[in-house]
Amino acid sequence: MTQTIAIVGGGISGTLTVLQLIKQCKTALTIFWFDSQNIFCKGYAYHTFDENHLLNVRANNMSIFTDDPQHFINWLTNKYAHYSSTDFVPRKIYGEYVHDTFENLRHSNPFISIFQIAEEVKSIHQTNEGYTLTSNQTFQAQKIVLAFGNFLPAHPSSITKDFITSKHYFQNAFNVHLMQHLALCHNITIIGSGLTMIDLVISLAHYDFKGKVQVISPHAYIPEAHQENPLPSISPFIERERIYGLTELLSIVNKELKQAKKHHLNTHSVVDVMRPYLQDIWFNFSIDDKKQFLRHLRHKWGVARHRAPSQSMAIFKELQSSGQLFLIKGRIKDIKSDKLGFEISYLEPENQQKMLKTDLIVNCTGPESDYTKLKSPLIQQLVSDKLISADSLNYGLNASREGCLAKNLYTLGPPLKGVLWESVAVPEIRVQAANLAFKIICD
Repeated sequence: MTQTIAIVGGGISGTLTVLQLIKQCKTALTIFWFDSQNIFCKGYAYHTFDENHLLNVRANNMSIFTDDPQHFINWLTNKYAHYSSTDFVPRKIYGEYVHDTFENLRHSNPFISIFQIAEEVKSIHQTNEGYTLTSNQTFQAQKIVLAFGNFLPAHPSSITKDFITSKHYFQNAFNVHLMQHLALCHNITIIGSGLTMIDLVISLAHYDFKGKVQVISPHAYIPEAHQENPLPSISPFIERERIYGLTELLSIVNKELKQAKKHHLNTHSVVDVMRPYLQDIWFNFSIDDKKQFLRHLRHKWGVARHRAPSQSMAIFKELQSSGQLFLIKGRIKDIKSDKLGFEISYLEPENQQKMLKTDLIVNCTGPESDYTKLKSPLIQQLVSDKLISADSLNYGLNASREGCLAKNLYTLGPPLKGVLWESVAVPEIRVQAANLAFKIICD
């Protein structure tokens, strides 16, 4: 009997799940694979318009297969030999790698039939036999993987909401039409100061934007740069079987940071050496510890953990030192729009109200993770039917750490942030995809 699985989402989470099913399945299987954007294998992350947008992880840790760590390096050597294993490769090239891998493997398993459907899934309903999915057509599947990936950021908090409909406000920093609008702009404002902001600044420099660039965020933290020639790393200090509280862990980490600085070691390695243990640490935190971390430490952690290539940060620093780019620490209160642009009112840390004018706004605040606020008809229907629910932090979906949402309903990647915290990067998603494919096949 042929088993039927539907995968909703064509980005990296969905693609790695498909690839693992191809590699592992030994019985008849039909896969209905949905991507409303019709950019299978790439998603927003690797479908960028700018070749200067780089991966934030070195090539030697970007294989999509856990059992073949050299897979990406081998592909890179054959196609783009001028890149080395320690380089930060353009995301467009990585998207090409993922796509090539799928095309090379899609017909390699005689048990599997894959149907790629470039339609939006509008509803999913549970039946006695499994699930019914409705897009422009109706499909039946026994099991479903919700590979949603990241959603667009929430709109900035503002008393006035008219700016949302302006053609000069961009909720998606990777909108292909964004650079076309810059020709008529004397200045732009970027809301948010993380890695997406860095990508946008890189594009501004690449397209030779001469105007003023204003970057505003409540803390004005910017990513740190990867060290090209890191000093010796510290020794591991996390015990795998031990359950840590937040206060205790902070004390240990601060001690390790002081020791690293004292001995002139790479302080980044204090964070890096924790990475294999982070999911277990987070999973075992109390709900109060998790809330306290999100409230007080999330942004600092983001700076330390999610670093940018040094060449990208050099461009940011150059624009800042030349006086073209301004970094503003402020919390937005209101955004008013008119035919000439926008007026942004914000509070400085001392609660002094300030105002800035701008021709164009780009939202780089990071993906919306609260599923109770998402406007997707599919998400709203799934929540209404109680097939999915937000986790206790409103930071993802309520799921087991293996990605189980309900009977024969699964997820992986960003929807598991609230459960696992580290769940958005390829090194974590490739492990989840391998484990999830095995579970789906065996269940």
